[in-house]
Amino acid sequence: MRSGAGGSGIGAILRAQWLSLRRGTPGGLSGALLTLIPAVLWYGFWSALAFAVHLIAREMEPRELIAKSLSGGLMLGLCYWQLAPVLSASLGASLDLRKLRVYPISDNRLFALEVLLRLASGVEVLLVLTGAGSGLARNVAAGGLSAAPRIALALAAFVALNLALGAGVRSLIERVLARKRVREAATFLIAMLAVLPQLLIATRAVSRQTLDRFLDFSSGGWSPWEVAARVAMDDRGGPAFVALLAWTVAAYLFGRQLFLFNLRLDLQPGATDAPSSREGLIDRFCRLPSLLLPDPEAAIVEKELLTLSRTPRFRLVFVMGFTFGLVVWLPTSLGGEGSSVMQRNLPVLVSVYALLMLGQVSYWNAFGFDRAAAQGWICWPVPARKIFMAKNFAAGVFVLLEMIAVMLVCIAAQREIRFVKLAEAFVVTPIVALYLFSAGNLSSVHFPRAMNPERMGQNPGRSQSLLLLLFPLMLFPVLLAYWGRRVFESDAVFAGLLAFAAVLGAVVYWIAMDSAVGTLDRQREVIVSELSRGSGPVARE
Repeated sequence: MRSGAGGSGIGAILRAQWLSLRRGTPGGLSGALLTLIPAVLWYGFWSALAFAVHLIAREMEPRELIAKSLSGGLMLGLCYWQLAPVLSASLGASLDLRKLRVYPISDNRLFALEVLLRLASGVEVLLVLTGAGSGLARNVAAGGLSAAPRIALALAAFVALNLALGAGVRSLIERVLARKRVREAATFLIAMLAVLPQLLIATRAVSRQTLDRFLDFSSGGWSPWEVAARVAMDDRGGPAFVALLAWTVAAYLFGRQLFLFNLRLDLQPGATDAPSSREGLIDRFCRLPSLLLPDPEAAIVEKELLTLSRTPRFRLVFVMGFTFGLVVWLPTSLGGEGSSVMQRNLPVLVSVYALLMLGQVSYWNAFGFDRAAAQGWICWPVPARKIFMAKNFAAGVFVLLEMIAVMLVCIAAQREIRFVKLAEAFVVTPIVALYLFSAGNLSSVHFPRAMNPERMGQNPGRSQSLLLLLFPLMLFPVLLAYWGRRVFESDAVFAGLLAFAAVLGAVVYWIAMDSAVGTLDRQREVIVSELSRGSGPVARE
């Protein structure tokens, strides 16, 4: 164990983190708003949900129903707290252990700081628990105000259990995902398991009785959620309190042991993994643009294709586009009649979904994986327009491959799918890509952000917030074409409006390109500096 002035050590870590974040990226007030608005919307939704839970908990009766509902709610809260960061491809804020060797601070205090960082991944659960606890404190059937201290104690212990368990789960995931192939396979498997229940229910592979038996599991035995509910509802629940305390201590020991294990090992990415025999074929494929394009565009496209195809994070997102996307949209299309809109347009929906997913690792932050190598864009005499055109061309190649894969899995999933719908996807998706590429070029220069190619999950930041805000607007011209076909019941109207959307997209792309080129020429040094700088001792994934 290392010793040292714990308080001053933690203060030094926080100061170093603040200094690493103080330098803002280009964007100023608009960048701050793009960070604030999505956060307000997200936590506003959870605050509204917490208030609804408060109203329900305040009026619910009898006591047995309250206890069962509380136990089930706590089970869902624990699952969300521990699994939601993994399923959203973001493990949350954590200590960058390789940058903490220089701080004279004990391992116990580092673990305490890591546990506190787990609050960031459970703010939603904290809001709902606050609403539930305040509602139960005003419910006579639950004991009223006299039971408020007991309810608060039970929920506080449950929160402490989740914090310690979350630190251990995160450390375990880091260790398991340390090797490249295991990291990709495990992250993909976890993401697919997340939507498996929805698929099973939609396809009626799971009966209602089976689902009810699973939900009854939440109110039986001595599980953490059950004993926490017993403590909250029973003032004579001495054994339950002892069990809750034992669960909390076990979670603390589990989290601390795994954290210390990671602390003593260098968390180096699996760069020593043996290369696959398929890499030769991929390399030859990436050289094909040189047959169609002149230099320097051909060289940039080849470099971009090679970089992305060798990046674990990009490969994962690419595969998830035509697999995870299908699993997400297929239950929706199976929920109605055979001629439902969702079912008939499944190839278009999955293709646009895959296009949107590719944005976070390609066109939406085009220089993200360049990082320090982006200095070449200053030193090399390459016009900015050619850089953007080449990067967009490379992204377009992967979009085309994504669409082909989507078509194959859609045909496998729906044998009666119409060929015209497959062709429609090949027309609609490139039109949507024009608008997304336009906004992506602007985002790449106004909100540049270095990305670690080895990390499976990283905080998308302000550029992703901009995408979420602008995506409905960018999709509007295409949605207008579908609206016209539905209202006028004419494929000719649909084709005309779609052609108009394509022309408008080309104009938007050209205007956005001029703006992005001008910004890159004026702020090359600022952009490269932003891409080259590292993060602080607290990493945000």
